[in-house]
Amino acid sequence: MRKSMRFAAGVSAVVLTIGVAGCTAGEPEDGDASSVTELNLPAVEAPWLGGYQAMVDLYEEETGITVNLTAFPFDGLRTQEANAAQSGSNAFDLLLINEQWVGQFYDNGWVQPVADVKPDFEWDEGLIQFDGIGRWDPDARATTPDGEVYSLPINGNIHEFMYRTDLYDQLGLDVPADWEGVIDNAEAARSAGAASNGYVVRGKTPSYDFSAVLYSYDGAWFADESGGDYTPTIDTDEFREALEMFKALADVGPAAPQTIAQAEAISLMQGGDTLQATLVTASSVPLEDPAASLIAGKVGYAALPGGTPVSGVWTMGVPVGLPADRAAAAMDFLQWLTSQETMQAWADAGGVTTRTDVSSDRPELQVLIESADAIRGGLRYPFTPAMLEVTDPALGLYLSGDVDLEATITAIQSGLDRVVEEAGFSQ
Repeated sequence: MRKSMRFAAGVSAVVLTIGVAGCTAGEPEDGDASSVTELNLPAVEAPWLGGYQAMVDLYEEETGITVNLTAFPFDGLRTQEANAAQSGSNAFDLLLINEQWVGQFYDNGWVQPVADVKPDFEWDEGLIQFDGIGRWDPDARATTPDGEVYSLPINGNIHEFMYRTDLYDQLGLDVPADWEGVIDNAEAARSAGAASNGYVVRGKTPSYDFSAVLYSYDGAWFADESGGDYTPTIDTDEFREALEMFKALADVGPAAPQTIAQAEAISLMQGGDTLQATLVTASSVPLEDPAASLIAGKVGYAALPGGTPVSGVWTMGVPVGLPADRAAAAMDFLQWLTSQETMQAWADAGGVTTRTDVSSDRPELQVLIESADAIRGGLRYPFTPAMLEVTDPALGLYLSGDVDLEATITAIQSGLDRVVEEAGFSQ
């Protein structure tokens, strides 16, 4: 069987090759997947791509179906999928959706309800809900725990607390239960000269990480998302307290936090001069790579201080308008991929599972599984891209010390008022 991985070299990489793949003349319209011999699936150029490819290879071996997997850069993937959805080209048999895109994809009607393809579908008890990532309430225009199922999560990143076990042992530190404890440990390590950076904040893309701190203070971005009330709730005591804590965390870390994104944060940990950080589950791979990391084998993993880890999940759903036989074949693959047996194989191969019923001695997976009931949803709004254009720069300026607390509150509150109104979500 031929290998099918491709890396897209340009925006037309998939559009030029689709159209009839997986289809035969006179294909049935009753959802019978038996005539489908190929699937066209997108992938993202990310650390977990190799594990995903391994599962695709396994599916080909088990079923005889050829899977044409094409990998795109992060932003290019969203563009390709949006173009396919808007044009009705049926370029992909499943859409691979980042958590921050789900609101846009669901709200625009690009993904069809799972029940339209599999009327008897029921959510597998072992499959983590991730605070409703796969469910959509069209009236509230929000993901909700009891919404209709539109997609299934395939890669289960969440916030985890990662720390240097050797330095914790050396200094007699305990794993912190709250953010104050993180700062206490950071100051102890810096005072002892054990680490220059007590903690690292991703201040270039801060909205995602700040959300975890915000939720731990019982704050919220909006008044009642699940009820459809998107009134911004920035000018509140809870938001101020969370923002001050976020700044305090940045202050015990490296200079210029507004220049640090995920890659830089991981690199700072790898370099051996940072005590602790909040990173997503999959970050364990580069941290534990002895060829790239000075701290391989010296990293501890724990539930997030404050108890409100935010998910950063990848999920998959069937595009609207896909022929019935291809839709049925796509759901067969998706249910196979998210099954206990496959997710166990993925975990064994180093992947990040989306199930609670896999077994693993990898501590980062144990943290994910144990945190399943505490997970809070990420920024999943139909207007998330416009929101981040407001929140990321404002938070970054605050962390750098260029703008004070009240000016930051005003900028975010007024900016989100505008974003919500322009998106048609005002009350």
